[in-house]
Amino acid sequence: MEYGKVLRFHRVKQGLTQNQLADGIISPAYLSKIENDQTVPAFEVLEHLYERLGLDFHDNSYHHPSKEKLKEWYEMIVFKRIEEARELKEKLKQQKDTLNNHHLYIFFELFRIRHLLLENEVEEAYEVWKNIRQHEDTFDEEMEYYFHLSSGLVSYYRGDYEDSYLKLMEAKNYSASIDLEGWEESDLYYLLSLSASQSNNISASIFNADQALAIYQQQYNLIKSADCHILLGINYGRLKNYGKALENYHLVSKIATQTQDYYQLGLVYHNIGVIESRRGNYQAALMNYKKSLSYKSDMGSVHEIFETIYCLVLETYKLDRYEDCNTWIKKGLSYLESSPKDTMTAYIHLNIYTMLINKDEGAAQYLESVAIPHFLEKKQHRFVIRYCLIVSELLESERSYKKSSKYLRLAIDLLNKYSNLGGMLL
Repeated sequence: MEYGKVLRFHRVKQGLTQNQLADGIISPAYLSKIENDQTVPAFEVLEHLYERLGLDFHDNSYHHPSKEKLKEWYEMIVFKRIEEARELKEKLKQQKDTLNNHHLYIFFELFRIRHLLLENEVEEAYEVWKNIRQHEDTFDEEMEYYFHLSSGLVSYYRGDYEDSYLKLMEAKNYSASIDLEGWEESDLYYLLSLSASQSNNISASIFNADQALAIYQQQYNLIKSADCHILLGINYGRLKNYGKALENYHLVSKIATQTQDYYQLGLVYHNIGVIESRRGNYQAALMNYKKSLSYKSDMGSVHEIFETIYCLVLETYKLDRYEDCNTWIKKGLSYLESSPKDTMTAYIHLNIYTMLINKDEGAAQYLESVAIPHFLEKKQHRFVIRYCLIVSELLESERSYKKSSKYLRLAIDLLNKYSNLGGMLL
């Protein structure tokens, strides 16, 4: 057992300095050597240090029953068994060992990050991650794996997809030295595919989705297999291989109908709508978006429902069906009113199309001063491109040719860099 790491962890957790812990037992310099595993002290010294920290020197939690419960909880989180995960979390919190034992506490906090993300408590998850990061020098390789996995997930939920992919790759490096179960291995490949897709690394996303799919199929996990097919459909769509994309989406439709997974049906019909829109089949796109919304209305979150409403706003605007467009804008606003979360991005989208429909003279200024800076900051490049093209046209009609060309150049530069944007990942 790595006593030095345990001592350092509990000393930092309790807010003690090395001088305070060492006082009357050993010198601070000698304690520093113990904490850094540069020396092995006598058991009597360790017992005194443990006693001062209120710890049981003879406790060994590596095979503690609570560790098995923690892994059971983590599996519930990964497979989104939300109610079960909530109940077990409360039971684990009540166990003294979970919070007082170094090994168990680290795993509890690392798994709690993912549980908070599942509950969409992103900022709280970030705070837990910041707190646990200060103990990283006490981690073993298994802890390092879950720490980098959690780091990647936090970055993903905070919208930094490139950083998410890099951190998940760090987790993959640690995975080679620990014993992962099959469901954890497939989960890692799926998360790598998800983050790679969002950061427009299409080849990496397809590779990892194929790896995850192979394992899920061996496990006869239809729901997770369908998730992989959705990812593959999005990526093939970005490559303009629409036949392959639709093939994957139709497989999802079959699986989701069989499993009665209305959430997945809502997701797949949304993405079929994206494909039809790109092919210029706007009526077919509208039909699929409406079909998606009929499933999402019962199963989706406000954010997920808004994604499809936004696409309905966009398609009806393209078809000059302004009355229908305005109806969808109002529906979007009504959904946003029921959301306690940050909805600024959604309101910006709706404000833009409201101004465009009403031919508001302030539309260009709003796009320049509010919308485009917002989406640049969020790194949502497809919206930057879309709104740069719109504001360029508006400025040209106002004979502001220099400013118009500036936004046109920005759109072209981003199009060249991110030529495969599109698809919906949730």
